[in-house]
Amino acid sequence: MSWMGVNLEQELRTERRRRGRKSDDETLRLFKKMLEEDDKMDERVLANIFDEEMLKQYNLNLLEKERIYNLSDIKKLCINYRLRFLDASLFRNEIPYEAISKIKKIQKQQDVELSGFKILAPAPMFNLQRKDRDPLLFLNLGKDNFYLIHKWGGELNPIRKILVFPFRSFKTILLCVAGLAALLAWSFPDSFLGGQANSTIRVFCFFYLFFGFSALTVLYGFSRMKDFNSNLWNSKYTD
Repeated sequence: MSWMGVNLEQELRTERRRRGRKSDDETLRLFKKMLEEDDKMDERVLANIFDEEMLKQYNLNLLEKERIYNLSDIKKLCINYRLRFLDASLFRNEIPYEAISKIKKIQKQQDVELSGFKILAPAPMFNLQRKDRDPLLFLNLGKDNFYLIHKWGGELNPIRKILVFPFRSFKTILLCVAGLAALLAWSFPDSFLGGQANSTIRVFCFFYLFFGFSALTVLYGFSRMKDFNSNLWNSKYTD
């Protein structure tokens, strides 16, 4: 402003600077509000994950078909690797943010808050009554169908499938014991069996070993495993 009047151009620049500062403050305020709303949404998603199961109707056409699995497929995987498929409310580890982001994306597509979550993982990752990690988070779609939302952790050791094979069911443990007994009975050299190892002697050896291995399995195997995979895959109790 000069002594004789107002410099309109200078005043115009001043107003523009003032408006710019207000605009910056408003942008920052809106950004903070958006972050707060996003945090609240994350909290609601986590609460829904750990809530008791409540089925809702979803538009399956908006979901990836290759990520929908039937309960029979999940059950077979659990039995093969001695895993559990339980309500997410029993899960005691943290849910990764990637899973929360995927849930929010699906909620936006479905225009509904998701609920009814299940997790497939080894038993130690759950808060079981009395009491290689590789959990999978599923959404219950109803009618024994589940949508795989997210997988995290490392890869499951493939040797696990071999180690727990005998404990899939009573049939598999019987086959393993019989197979081991037969392999040893027919592997003994003739000299070990008195030089005349005919079929009758080897059959006798087979039954001797079979009963011996069966007793050891009951004594030591079940003291550790306690139950078969086919009975544990969806049980909330310890082995």
